[in-house]
Amino acid sequence: MIQEKNYAIGLDLGGTKILAALIDEQGRIVHKTTCPTLAAEGQEAVIGRILSSVETVLTESGITVTSVRGVGIATAGVIDTKANKVLYANNLGWEHVAIGQIVSERFGLPVQLINDANAAAVAEWVFGAGKGTDNVIYVTVSTGVGAGFISDGRLITGKGDSAGEFGHISIDPDGPPCACGNRGCLENYVSGPTLAKIARTRLANGEKSAFLSQYPLEQITAKEIGEGVMQGDPLCKDIHLRASRDLGAGITSLIHLFNPELIVVGGGVMTTGDYLFAETEKVVRERAISRMAEQVRLVRSSLGGEAGVLGAAGLFLHRNHQPVRALTQLQT
Repeated sequence: MIQEKNYAIGLDLGGTKILAALIDEQGRIVHKTTCPTLAAEGQEAVIGRILSSVETVLTESGITVTSVRGVGIATAGVIDTKANKVLYANNLGWEHVAIGQIVSERFGLPVQLINDANAAAVAEWVFGAGKGTDNVIYVTVSTGVGAGFISDGRLITGKGDSAGEFGHISIDPDGPPCACGNRGCLENYVSGPTLAKIARTRLANGEKSAFLSQYPLEQITAKEIGEGVMQGDPLCKDIHLRASRDLGAGITSLIHLFNPELIVVGGGVMTTGDYLFAETEKVVRERAISRMAEQVRLVRSSLGGEAGVLGAAGLFLHRNHQPVRALTQLQT
């Protein structure tokens, strides 16, 4: 009797956490597990946590590996989807890591890498807010900043499958140097770690925040700043306001370049209340060419933090497990 392979595993490998999930053919999460990435502990430690996460979802779900079609890995940075290798990921400190081969050899399953923003774009397009549309951009603001593009029903991946490095467009040519080699990158103005750094610096320089003062400086993250915004803290709101101006300017450029009908905004930084999203949309409406602005809707992610794993697993759950390049032909 032929074993039915009705599941796929999605891995979202981020700079802060690793999320692994077992997904069924309808896009439902059967079981998931999360652990901290702790990239500072080194490459081997992170790889160990990745392998352990896959083992956990299999063991705790009761699904055997023989029922799984494959493992999709969504990750930030520059990747080689043919070699299933991370060529460069600043948030992990990785260069030329053959993570796909490592996972495949461990579990005896096909593995496919995909840029994390592209994975989220596919997930939102197929399962979420973008379902039924043909021109969608997914923007993620988290530890890093990225984007995934669906144009005329095709996923745009670029020559080296690295399209979507939205966080590394320069919004200030004379701005601070970025690890990518550019200067004044958007990511260095609106990412979660950047907002935390801004808050700590301003507090250290004598500015006051009734909300943030309850935390030691080193414990302040984008999460605390977002909570402060919801409590009406002036300093937290000002940090988000400044970030919204930069993010809105960047999104305006995307509208002018791609003329989308929908922009879905997600990522951890965007989950802390409505203020940052609302202010960002306000900037977009003020700056974008009016006719193009009228044609686009801005919405928040309907899949939240699970978009990456859904899109990664979706590489094996559509079109009878076509490789990532074939997803440029994927229809909902």
